[in-house]
Amino acid sequence: MAVTLDAVVFDVGNVLIHWDPRRLFRKLFTNVDMTADDDRVDWFLANVCTPDWNVEQDRGRPLSEAVAEAVGRHPDYAPQIRAYYGRFQEMIPGVIPESVAALGRAKAAGMPVHGLTNFGAETFPPTAQRFAFLRDFDTVVVSGEEGVIKPDPAIFEILIARAGLDPKRTAFIDDSAANIETATSLGFVTHHFTGPAPFTAWWSGASLPTD
Repeated sequence: MAVTLDAVVFDVGNVLIHWDPRRLFRKLFTNVDMTADDDRVDWFLANVCTPDWNVEQDRGRPLSEAVAEAVGRHPDYAPQIRAYYGRFQEMIPGVIPESVAALGRAKAAGMPVHGLTNFGAETFPPTAQRFAFLRDFDTVVVSGEEGVIKPDPAIFEILIARAGLDPKRTAFIDDSAANIETATSLGFVTHHFTGPAPFTAWWSGASLPTD
């Protein structure tokens, strides 16, 4: 990478921490032998607590409204719907060590490190309380607090203004191709996070702190 970078921006979910609703619902939908009923899990997440439904919380809808809306559509699944946010942390089994280590190295070297995440305003604080490195960002922009989500350029512009970034000298790391497309169009130096190994190879070749 030819350009010398002076800041880095991390996405959170599935870049720094694992997130998968199936981890919770495989506990809630089980067969008679207590193994996970994956067909029921898939149906529930495709028809009740869907990705589009969850995105509205990332956009700022209060959890109480979201749960009431879903229970209104599917009252027979009220306990499972309430579990989605009541047991939200069970969807997050842990960290992605390679990217967390990279964040730590950048901070230790004095490089500004920022976060830009599609996350609920009510779910991000307890997640940051659980994972200390999420409290280490110099700036963090959380979609649920702003009322706008990636890949909308508007949320990138919020971060650029708030953190005083020059996108052409800022690395941006995200697992969403759509988010990477927007970031690239705004001039960021981007890495589409598809796993620890490609990320580690990219990071080691970037003009970023490695020690």
